[in-house]
Amino acid sequence: MGATRAVTLCGAGGIGKTRLALRILAGLPAGDFPDGAWFVELGDLRQPDLVVSRIASAVGISEEPGRPLLDTLADALASRQMLLALDNCEHLIDACARVCERLLASAPDLRLIATSREPLRVAAETVWQVHPLSIAPEGAPATPEDANRYEAVALFADRAAAALSGFTITAANAGVVAALCRALDGIPLAIELAAARVRALSVEQIGARLVDRFSLLTTGTPADAAGRHRLELRAAHRA
Repeated sequence: MGATRAVTLCGAGGIGKTRLALRILAGLPAGDFPDGAWFVELGDLRQPDLVVSRIASAVGISEEPGRPLLDTLADALASRQMLLALDNCEHLIDACARVCERLLASAPDLRLIATSREPLRVAAETVWQVHPLSIAPEGAPATPEDANRYEAVALFADRAAAALSGFTITAANAGVVAALCRALDGIPLAIELAAARVRALSVEQIGARLVDRFSLLTTGTPADAAGRHRLELRAAHRA
């Protein structure tokens, strides 16, 4: 973020773009952005013309009568040293690109982070591809030590232990967990949802039921979240 004005974190749904953006915001020195770091969630928006108002509301800018809100927002941010993060831009890509171009042009000390399944394609944009977690190669011997060697297995072990006290990767289940993580393509969201199932199913049962992986992993979640997770998982699988 010190070397570029705009970074877009790109990758499939469920890959961890939002979490990475939040970690970036939390890890940057506060003194780098005296006017603050702002996180704007766009995932629930369906109308492109509401992008400007969502950003303005997040940073506390009010509309002025008889004036386009984007003009007001651009002028208000012109002298600010701040970081703006726009989350889930892919379904509003054109609107987000237009707003970002205008704000970057009018506010020289503004830095932008966007999360999206595709780049915004604006000037000064650096695209950072967010990859799946590392998985154990098929055919490689699986051991409990793999929980420290492969990111996907480590995540499964961590989330499964949080869901079921005492859960660990053992010589008996290491191969099944490694195969399960491969079947889920190293996608963090899918692995977390699968790990949560250890409260009711063994890892062998979870692996056996992954034929319909999307319904298995989203069963029992609230309706809105289940639908969103299912769409993200299907998009990740297609990618």
